[in-house]
Amino acid sequence: MSTTATPKLKSDVHSAFKSVGAEVTDSLTTRIAALSTQLRLSPQKLAEAWEAHSLTKNVTVLDDVSFAAYRSSLSGLAGENNNRVVGTSSAKRKAGPSSVTPTPNKTKVKRENEQQQQLATPSSALAGKNILITPTKTPTYKERTNQGAVVSTYNPHGLSTAVSSSNDGHVAASIQYHPSSSHPTKSYRHMFTSLEARAQVLEDRLTTMTEKIQDAHSDGDNVVLVKHEAGDSAANDTDSSTWAPVGIPRQNTVRCVGRICNEAHEGRLNKASLRLEGSRQHSAGSRIHLDLQAINNKDVKSEDKRDYSLFPGQIVAVEGINSSGRTMQATRLIEGVPPPSEKHRACDLLEYQYGAEKQDGKPLSIVTLCGPFTTKDNLSYDPLQDIMFKISTDKPDVVIMCGPFVDGRQPLLHDGELTTVDEDGNEKKSTYEEIFCQNVSMLLEEMYLNDRTMKTQFVLVPSVEDAFVDSVYPQPPFVENTMKRNHNHEYGDLGLHFVESAGREEEKKRSNRVHCVSNPCTLKINELTIGVTSSDVLFHISSDECNANLTPGTRMTRIAQHLIQQRSYYPLFPAAKGASLDLAKADQWEMPCQPDILIVPSKLASFAKPVLDRTIVVNPGELTKNTTGGTYATIDVHPMKRETLEDAVEADMEMFSGIQDRVRVDIKRI
Repeated sequence: MSTTATPKLKSDVHSAFKSVGAEVTDSLTTRIAALSTQLRLSPQKLAEAWEAHSLTKNVTVLDDVSFAAYRSSLSGLAGENNNRVVGTSSAKRKAGPSSVTPTPNKTKVKRENEQQQQLATPSSALAGKNILITPTKTPTYKERTNQGAVVSTYNPHGLSTAVSSSNDGHVAASIQYHPSSSHPTKSYRHMFTSLEARAQVLEDRLTTMTEKIQDAHSDGDNVVLVKHEAGDSAANDTDSSTWAPVGIPRQNTVRCVGRICNEAHEGRLNKASLRLEGSRQHSAGSRIHLDLQAINNKDVKSEDKRDYSLFPGQIVAVEGINSSGRTMQATRLIEGVPPPSEKHRACDLLEYQYGAEKQDGKPLSIVTLCGPFTTKDNLSYDPLQDIMFKISTDKPDVVIMCGPFVDGRQPLLHDGELTTVDEDGNEKKSTYEEIFCQNVSMLLEEMYLNDRTMKTQFVLVPSVEDAFVDSVYPQPPFVENTMKRNHNHEYGDLGLHFVESAGREEEKKRSNRVHCVSNPCTLKINELTIGVTSSDVLFHISSDECNANLTPGTRMTRIAQHLIQQRSYYPLFPAAKGASLDLAKADQWEMPCQPDILIVPSKLASFAKPVLDRTIVVNPGELTKNTTGGTYATIDVHPMKRETLEDAVEADMEMFSGIQDRVRVDIKRI
């Protein structure tokens, strides 16, 4: 059987895999198209199989190495497809008797035998054959291709990139915490919260979000919520309120607000296990089943949206009928409500964007990258050195670096016996802090020593995977807790104070070059509000999400949108394995306002997309992928038109930042 892939089939394969967030090279596209022909599986079916395989095996990149395991995982689908095809043919042969004895067709029998052999598993197909299988070589960082290539771009208005050395001639950007945000400032005693306290935190969040959703979607109705008490159902049937507690029978259409739960308590959320949990205050914690059949039915003519995306811990409003008190037949879902967007005085925007001591009409250039910063096969930190050389050449205004900086998952760090080589070539035992100092702090220090006029500022965001900090969410900023070991060494020294003094030892007043912030954090960089979290919340939610009828290619954007609609940097509950949430600090991972830029690094496919009219979500990817290079993102925020701002100043207006119309985001390979 011929397995030559047609151009249309290749195009279908590329589109199908792109819809699930997988980037496929031309050579792999040809091989996948051949699989589609051999296994009689559609490109969309193969793409869905890859998505399931990547989540199960924790694989993020489809390359020559992961393709072999992915191909083996298709044997089950191929077997099912083969049985279905063969069974249908058998049924057709038995459908009607024939008085003529057919002559065996040797060519047809031979073709069917070859086809069945191709559909068999690799182990059964190679059984009894003396075949030497050569293992695929793992690509290394030095052998990577397409260095500096642009993987993805968001640039709807054709804006230019920021010119190199763009921060020459104006002062450094202003970087500070958002005044309304709450964040940990130092290490705290964690994981000692009682069950009662945790339950109260969840209850407070549910009741707060209930009020916000009702305020945004009340449509002028009188919002009357009554507590779920025995004997109340009859009285409530005569109540004209649109909103009702969860679990009370109603014959008319009502709206209920509750938390999405998984009845199975383990495994991925699905349509059969969907439950809506009400608050203790109004619903006595009642849980009811959600029937989404009406929403899934695409043939129903309605102006309401027919797509949805749900995950455990999500607080939603459901409109429908709950006639029995146990099951709600939903006709509409409201997936949360975003926090308010900030407005700025026009005079402040004009000063930031055109002031002689501010941006002076030039774009604000931001680079964001996420660890690991070295490959799994060594501790040389070559990728970090390469990106730092690029930064020293381009001189962006701000560089946002998300951990892990010293990855606790690094195979060479598992045993805890760290051996490094000093400047004289001598081997010595090192601590995690010394690895950070030698490979991160010294690199920054050297950069400022080589260019003492450099105004680039660095924002360091810790990660729960960092080996030298507490693995708890939320995380406080990096702190140099130095302790004398002897006259030559100190414990806990990160070396960041040398970065601040490099090349300006005589200066009395020094502006900060390095800003150590919490994880997560909401920052104000000039007039922009930027939200950052280094936890892979996109991957965690995608592993437990249930959706239907989403437009192809929008799933990751929809998940990122949930963070804003839930007003939280980590709305998933129960948390994913290894997340280590401290619910006593839940208020410190809430969003105080809708950010202009939301940075959410993830091992999933990188992207930059607009959401909710006023936010750009950026997943820069990881700087390294196993033993080879990864991606990072450049964000160029151009100023508004000066005439527009001057007219607004005269009218004493307040304006939104308008970030979606004046930003360019490029995601590039290292």
